[in-house]
Amino acid sequence: MCNILCGRSLPGFIALAIACGDGGPRPLAPEHVDPCPEPGDGIHIGGIEGTGADTERSPIRRLVLMGGGGEDDSAARRFVEAASGGDIVILRATGSLTSYPEYFSATLQPDPSPATIVTVRTTRPEAGADPAVLCRVDRAEAVWLAGGNQWHYLGRWPETLHNALAAATTRGVAFGGTSAGAVSLGEAAFDARFGTVTSPEALADPLRREVSIARPVFAQPELAATLVDSHFMERGREGRLLVFLARFLEARGEGPVVGVGLDEGVALVIEDESYTVSSDGTGGAWLYRVSGPARLAAGVPLTLHGIRRVVLRNGAAGDWPFDFESAADARVLRVEDGVVLVGESG
Repeated sequence: MCNILCGRSLPGFIALAIACGDGGPRPLAPEHVDPCPEPGDGIHIGGIEGTGADTERSPIRRLVLMGGGGEDDSAARRFVEAASGGDIVILRATGSLTSYPEYFSATLQPDPSPATIVTVRTTRPEAGADPAVLCRVDRAEAVWLAGGNQWHYLGRWPETLHNALAAATTRGVAFGGTSAGAVSLGEAAFDARFGTVTSPEALADPLRREVSIARPVFAQPELAATLVDSHFMERGREGRLLVFLARFLEARGEGPVVGVGLDEGVALVIEDESYTVSSDGTGGAWLYRVSGPARLAAGVPLTLHGIRRVVLRNGAAGDWPFDFESAADARVLRVEDGVVLVGESG
């Protein structure tokens, strides 16, 4: 006679298998549950935690950059779905523990749904090497950097966390960020170490202390030779982006370099050497290629030549890296004594 064992729910087990015949009922192997450590001082964690098991899914390598303000839902959903049902970690230094988990799950209704969506807030950024933080980053299939102050990420997070993010990039997880989070993902980044800087201030003195440029350890490979700025046209940031690019070009020692200025509510998604732009509004993604030469001297307004600019609106798509030479609507710019002008010099 065949005996049937009813299924039961047991911690750490997926289920009990039911088998009839000579072998009788056979249990399945237990699920590997190894929860990450509890956080120490300066670290707060919240969201959709799950069972504590590492899902070990295969993510889609996808990079999603947003310019701040409201998120673009379609691009955000693409970021969440790139986790392939695995674990998503949101990193931030300030703000809510629950807003992104709720948005990424209940609002967006992604398919597949992630197993976990956890916000890790490094209220004291120097504590970012806490094992609770590193464990979650090491297990993530997708990592999102929220907005805020990028100096917390670039200057105050410890090297150990930077290296963990670099390792996550190497293993092909999905990455994304908005505002300061997006800014932090380029090969170079305005790090805000000495506070913010306006376009008139930067153009008047490109070597002023506030124009501080970092080279993030966890720069994304799709953003090689690229620097990102956010809240772009809303805050009149074209001039300062050109200063950042002139400084980046000098530090890098070879060009050209590329700038990406993202308006609020605009998303740039990069995957498989192609890009798409999405937005519910009228904003754009402003792309600049700068080859120089540049005049950089303390207290002397910027002079910069060799600039091409393209603006991409909702629905734009194409190959990445962007081909400025074949762009029919590319504009030639220059900076003369701190003033941004259209056209080549006479």
